[in-house]
Amino acid sequence: MLSHIDRVELYNFKSYAGNVTIGPLKDFTCIVGPNGAGKSNLMDALCFVLSPSATTTLRGKDATDLIHRGAQRKECAVTAVFCHTTPISPAATATTTAAGQGRDTEISFTRAVDQRGRITHKINGEPVDDRKYLAAMSKFNVGTRVNNFLVFQHEVEAIAQKKARELTDLLEQVSGSAELREEYNRCKKAHELANQELTTASAEKRDAVVALNQMRLHKKEAEKYEEVLRRIGEERRDEALVQLFYVESNLERQKQELHTFTEKLTALEKSIASDEDIRKMKREYAEKHKTYLEELKKIRKEADTLREKHNTLERIKVSLNHLKRQHEVKRHGLDNLMKTEKVQSREVQRIEEQLQQQKAILMAFDERCKKEDEEHMTLSGSLTAEQLSEYRQLRKEAECETVVLRQQMERIKRQQHSLVEGQKQCTIAIENVRSQKQELQQGVQRSNERVAELKNRMNDLQDTVQELTSNISQKRADLSQKEKRNREREVELARIQEQLHELRFMKENDKHGSRMAGALQALRALYGVRGRLVDLCTIPNDKYRHAVTVALGKNLEAVVVDTTETAISCVRYLKEQRLPPMTFLPLDSVKGKEVNDRLRTFGGTCKPVVDVIRYDTAIETAVQYALGQTLVCNGMAEAKHVAYGSEDGERFKVVTVDGSVLMRNGAVQGGLASIQSRARKWDEKKYEDLRAARDRLLNDAAGGSEAEMARTQCELRDMEARLEFTHGRIKVIAAELQATEQKVSNMNREMKNQENEERAIEKRHSTYESELRRCLHELQEKHGSIMQVEERIFSEFQRRVNIPNILELESHEAQILRERAEKRQQMQLLVHKLEISLEAEHKRIGMQSIEDLRGACVRLEEEIQQCERDLAAYSEIVKTAEKKQSQSRDSVSEAKVQLDLLEADIRQQSRTSEQELGKLAQARRGVTALQAACDTLRLQRMNILRRCQMEEIVLPLKPVEARGVKRSRAAESGALTQSEPFVLPEDAPAAAPTKQSQPSQPHRSVATREAQVVVDFSDLPEPLKEAASDRTHLAAYKQRTETLLENLQRAAESLAPNLKAASRFAGSEDRLGSSSAHLEEAREKVNKAYSEFSKVKELRTQRFMETFEKIAENVDRVYRELTLSTRAHAVHGSAYLSLENVEEPYLAGTRYHATPPLKRYMPMELLSGGERSMAALALLFAVHAVSPTPFFVLDEVDAALDAGNVEKLANYMRKNCNTTQFIVISLKDQLYHVADLLVGVLKNKQKETSSILTMDLRGYPF
Repeated sequence: MLSHIDRVELYNFKSYAGNVTIGPLKDFTCIVGPNGAGKSNLMDALCFVLSPSATTTLRGKDATDLIHRGAQRKECAVTAVFCHTTPISPAATATTTAAGQGRDTEISFTRAVDQRGRITHKINGEPVDDRKYLAAMSKFNVGTRVNNFLVFQHEVEAIAQKKARELTDLLEQVSGSAELREEYNRCKKAHELANQELTTASAEKRDAVVALNQMRLHKKEAEKYEEVLRRIGEERRDEALVQLFYVESNLERQKQELHTFTEKLTALEKSIASDEDIRKMKREYAEKHKTYLEELKKIRKEADTLREKHNTLERIKVSLNHLKRQHEVKRHGLDNLMKTEKVQSREVQRIEEQLQQQKAILMAFDERCKKEDEEHMTLSGSLTAEQLSEYRQLRKEAECETVVLRQQMERIKRQQHSLVEGQKQCTIAIENVRSQKQELQQGVQRSNERVAELKNRMNDLQDTVQELTSNISQKRADLSQKEKRNREREVELARIQEQLHELRFMKENDKHGSRMAGALQALRALYGVRGRLVDLCTIPNDKYRHAVTVALGKNLEAVVVDTTETAISCVRYLKEQRLPPMTFLPLDSVKGKEVNDRLRTFGGTCKPVVDVIRYDTAIETAVQYALGQTLVCNGMAEAKHVAYGSEDGERFKVVTVDGSVLMRNGAVQGGLASIQSRARKWDEKKYEDLRAARDRLLNDAAGGSEAEMARTQCELRDMEARLEFTHGRIKVIAAELQATEQKVSNMNREMKNQENEERAIEKRHSTYESELRRCLHELQEKHGSIMQVEERIFSEFQRRVNIPNILELESHEAQILRERAEKRQQMQLLVHKLEISLEAEHKRIGMQSIEDLRGACVRLEEEIQQCERDLAAYSEIVKTAEKKQSQSRDSVSEAKVQLDLLEADIRQQSRTSEQELGKLAQARRGVTALQAACDTLRLQRMNILRRCQMEEIVLPLKPVEARGVKRSRAAESGALTQSEPFVLPEDAPAAAPTKQSQPSQPHRSVATREAQVVVDFSDLPEPLKEAASDRTHLAAYKQRTETLLENLQRAAESLAPNLKAASRFAGSEDRLGSSSAHLEEAREKVNKAYSEFSKVKELRTQRFMETFEKIAENVDRVYRELTLSTRAHAVHGSAYLSLENVEEPYLAGTRYHATPPLKRYMPMELLSGGERSMAALALLFAVHAVSPTPFFVLDEVDAALDAGNVEKLANYMRKNCNTTQFIVISLKDQLYHVADLLVGVLKNKQKETSSILTMDLRGYPF
């Protein structure tokens, strides 16, 4: 074994604090230790320094998690020291010793992590980049392709459970064939695409050859077909020109007649006086109405301004209430603080009095001590100077003999003094704790009272919130209803205005109309008549209004009654009252023709007039009498066809939607002005209802609805402001309540702490008392010993001076001095405590907070006064605005009255002479009939042109050469050479005749004349012009032409060629050439792609199979060694690998089969945990044998093995440790007792660190 890991050096790595060295490691090293001691952290350290992917496999989110938590310098490092043995040259072989066969060199690999999580690399202490680091590691076959030298905990079980595909992936990583996976896939995809392209190119060439042959045949058929089509086009063109020539001839005659009627109509229109006065009145009405709308808009704007001012006034009121509430709270707090200050002042006065008394007692005690010293006998007063000197000499002698005892006694006294001081401090601490506890109890009581007060206030505020919320909801609902009503009123007003504008109707209010309306009202009251037909019938579609008006004729205002007697009574009443006559329709005697259902089947827009109106079935007889079987059509052409175009010669009365009527006798009647005047009767009642509704809505808008809504909005904003303020108060009180409850909780917790502290102090006080008793007993013993020595020394001197108790006298004096000192100290301590209490009380009196509260109250009072002044000023402004708005409403109402009066005057002045209108209507009917005839001919021309466009017939059209150019005529024959100018239709649909109704002469505008064209008849042969001279010749010509066209069409249909064959023939030739070139390119591309793919495939297969064969060869051998029985050497298991795909094994799975000793074959999943672990270890060892490394690190791989299998695994490692260094983490004694070195890991729980112990087992038997 040329290379191995000599040692591992850790620095602040996970649980290893500071510098820790593990090693030197042996060929077979076992790492043991309890769970949680840090064994796995040692495994992580080896993985970190040896594996290039350590940062992703180690336990931890990032690299900084590897640093020891308690490390002062936030960095860590792991160093693996490799020992590499270099063989000695043959020349120096003679000088080798028995200790070794070469020179050992060391190389260290270090990976470190700094506090920012950056990883650095070092080799032999020199910094290098990761690429050089991996290159150096690869020299030891470490980290080249797969980390097969590191087996983590539970990884053995994962390997045993790998599926066939996963085993193939593992073999690909070991063999290096995975490195060619991307290139293999790329080449394979390129090869497949090239094959697809070759197939496509071949199919394209075959299609191109077939298409070229077909195009040759189609080209010949197309040439023949085009000749037939040319003849068909010429015949259709001639037919269209003949029809156009016929239409143009008739149009010229109709235009001459229309010119004559137009001149008459112009003369009549000039004779009617203009309505200038009425137009002036209407302009005046429009100006006043505009002014009225502006005033109405202004009053609405003033209402919005007033609403805003009301909102501002309400906000000022809310602010005033808020300031008053704040002032009340501040004043209440100031009163409470003043009461507290008075109580604290009395406490300060009491403490000052006690302090003066204690100081007086201390002075009296000092005076009494001086008097006692003068009255009592002392030692210095009883002895002479010589005796006193001798006494002092004896005292020194006694002190020398008792120096040790006195030192011990002094030590005990110091202990006693410290115990006494501690006891005093305990007493003081107990008093302080009890005082603080009492203060806390008082604070808790005050806080509880404050909590109860806050809760009551919170409940009141919540009740207020509920009440305000309910009121706001109610107000919002009311406001929403009002706004909805306003919106509906505005929408209704707009709709009514639009309908009034559409009606364009001013109800006639002349004397005759008033008398007729009054008479009808009287007849309804007296005889119960049903009413006029115009009032009893309705027209759902306004398009038919003119048609129904013309169809009813004089019966439009006929009155419907029930019986003939009622009609006679009504006529008698009209004569008696000298009223104008009326037409009456009694339902019991009038007879009308019922509409024949055949009339409803004519098609088109034709239908009976009865079907376009609605009426009550009770008056059906009167309606049938008034309308009969009259029909209605949209256009004049259709009306003529229906009225006079029946094959059996039957004629019908037909009306058009524009008011023209075609009688059975052939007469055509119609007048737009008179029809419109009479059609207004349908809108009379509707107009009055709409005006009344409009006036009512305008009065409501100008009334108090907006002001009421503004007041509601102000009240709603006031409630919302109060609700918002109440919510704010609730939040403040809730925060204060929470803070107070937290304060109570803290004080209760502090009281418990004080009680615990009091018990601890009392316990310490008891300890001090017991210690004092012990010290007192020791003092008495030491004092007795000293007294015995002093009696022996002073006995002779006492007899001589005749003082039998000189020692007692001396001790008495010392005792008196000590007692005085202790008493003086107690009194001084009491004075000091009173001074401290006085100082604390002075601090508790917060004069500054009282002044702050007083200042806040003064400021709030000033703000309240200012707010009240603002409220008064703004109230005056609001009153002024309300007064101004009231005046504006009055002016708007007055303007509305003036508008109504002016509108009545306009209606009174709107009268037109019936006689003049009748003449004008008759003239217009004549013009309309001629215009309809001309437009019908123009429509026929346009239909012919559209048919030619759709059938792609080319006509001889030319543009209009210049403005005002008249059509040229033949000088003698008078034949037409061109048509009148017209706009050439494109793809527009055919229009009805009425849509084209324009005057014949000025019907075209000058702006469009340049886009107009004419049909040129100059090349039309004379025989064809003769065929278009009348209807008979034209019909014969059309029949001959249709027969010829049918024969040609059948000939063309029998051919059915491809018309694009000529143009596609050249394209087919080009396509054949390009497809041939494409096919050659595709073949070359396929060959190239196949060559590249074959190379990659062979290389990948070679790498995989070489590694597979080696592993398959070793796995059975290793498994035999691992499962070899220790008792019978012939018993062992067997294992082998098999491929699912032999040609390309990396595309399929790899099967791993293992059969334990003395067992039949079964799948890997059915083996026990130990058997699977042994099989997985055999596979791992076989993989390692193929890609060997100098060492093998395993982490508790024997966890699932029984004692027998562990012993077999240990024997295998023991046998092979000469070629591979094994570092194993294990807890099984069967394994680690055969190791060369034992590394123990232990945990220091106090420092939370791991430590290392090593033991060399090579000197011990197995």
